[in-house]
Parts: sequence; C-alpha cells; structure tokens
Amino acid sequence: MNIKLRDEYLLKRRKKRISQKELAEYLNCSQSLLSRYERAECDMSKEKVELYRRYIDEK
Repeated sequence: MNIKLRDEYLLKRRKKRISQKELAEYLNCSQSLLSRYERAECDMSKEKVELYRRYIDEK
C-alpha cells in the first residue's frame, strides 16, 4: 500500500475509533508491528494489508 493510501486508512481507523490493539489482534500480529506499519517504517504481507483494509472498511 502506498504512503498516501496508508495515511488515509490510518485516519479512517482513528475516525472509527478502532484501536491498534483491536486491529492487531484481528490481524494476529503485534501492536508494535502495526504501529511501525502505520508510520511507514516497515511493510506487512499483502494478505495482512488486505485484511487491515477490509477490517477498517467494514467496521
């Protein structure tokens, strides 16, 4: 996911009040990995990115 799209989903997540902890549990990853991903410090697998986007969109 490109940086602009990543930022859009971060804002969507915050607007919907989805916590990093809740999302990390859903993705079966650590909260620190999710935080680093949202700050564009690392990448996640394509599968996890798709789950990330779907969870935020459907919530």
